[in-house]
Amino acid sequence: MSSFAACGNLQQTVLILLLLGTALLQLFVAIEDVAGQRYLFTVFDSVLLMAELFYAKTLLEAREGTDSMSSFAVEVVFFWILEAGLFIYAMARYIHMKMQMRYSLSQESIKEGSDNLPDGICFFDEYGTVRLINKKMMSIGMMLFGKEIQTLDELHCALSCPQPGVECLDQEIALYHFPDGAVHRFTESAIADRDGKQITEVIAADVTELYAKQEELNCENIRLADANRRMKWILDNMSDIVREEETLSMKIRVHDDIGHSILAAKKALIQQQDITVIRENAVLWETAVDLLYRANNMPAVEDEWQTVRNRAKELGVEIIFDGSLPEDEFVRHLLLLAIRECVTNCVRHAGGNRVFVKAADDGKQTSYAITNNGRVPQQAVVEGSGLSGLRCRIEREGGSMELTDSPRFVLTVTLPAREI
Repeated sequence: MSSFAACGNLQQTVLILLLLGTALLQLFVAIEDVAGQRYLFTVFDSVLLMAELFYAKTLLEAREGTDSMSSFAVEVVFFWILEAGLFIYAMARYIHMKMQMRYSLSQESIKEGSDNLPDGICFFDEYGTVRLINKKMMSIGMMLFGKEIQTLDELHCALSCPQPGVECLDQEIALYHFPDGAVHRFTESAIADRDGKQITEVIAADVTELYAKQEELNCENIRLADANRRMKWILDNMSDIVREEETLSMKIRVHDDIGHSILAAKKALIQQQDITVIRENAVLWETAVDLLYRANNMPAVEDEWQTVRNRAKELGVEIIFDGSLPEDEFVRHLLLLAIRECVTNCVRHAGGNRVFVKAADDGKQTSYAITNNGRVPQQAVVEGSGLSGLRCRIEREGGSMELTDSPRFVLTVTLPAREI
């Protein structure tokens, strides 16, 4: 057996490095024992650490061959066995503590977890001083207060008088809209820690999507309430509406038939047609007059669009339609009423032989511009009974009608989709 002093330089160096490495691990273990309040292990590990440092100093002096340690002669095998045991112990404690840190909560893990939350959260102690605040709450505090919030009173002051750009949507439930487009609701609750000390928890919950859904629901409720009012009005006035609808329908039909008969008779006389044709027009006149007494017994028209085109053809007018007819039967009926009126006015006032209808759809409503190739009006167009009745009918159904007389006559009818 040889002593440490008799060993070679390489073996001495390795042994000293192992001793210092073990001391470093022992130091880390002792620090973690203090942090974890394991005082018995702290004393034991501290004693081992002091022993490690003492032996390291002793070995270094023995290697240098100083007078005070020249008599130091210990078997090197003893040192290897002792250091190996201490190193294994320190390494085992170190690995054990690392495993505990990975699978247990610590102050750092709690802070890291709170920073990953989508909502802002902070805790104030009994004196109102912030003890824990996550990154989201810091960002909210900068927008709300202009700087980081340090006390509970500062937070209350910021909520009562926020920075420009922050809008208070509801003071009662502490609902705020921020410049980044987010909506946060602040809630404050009192809790107690394990020592019974009062802790105030403040949470700024992100309710942006919920608020947007609530706004959509409010708009839908308003629309439904309006629809309910309209339905109630319709039910309360159903008899008057039916009576007015029948009367107006009769007037429009009679007006159209009489106008058609007059124009057809005029055309027959000008062209000196056969007396049979004139008598047929007279029969149409008698039928139109008879409608004043028997309007409710009129047969329904099977194909109204074809009827409008045939009547226009009889008057020598061609209808050129650019687009498609409305799918809804009633809306289509309103448009055909407007086309019939324009055909009649084209022959009577403009002397034209073509009527143009152009459709324009923006997704919500469809507009139809009706023009002709006749003479341009020399003065402002005054609505007669036909146009006035047509306007009343269209506007009552939620549409609109507009007349333009310059640079040429244009009647624009806007018909929305039918809704209750």
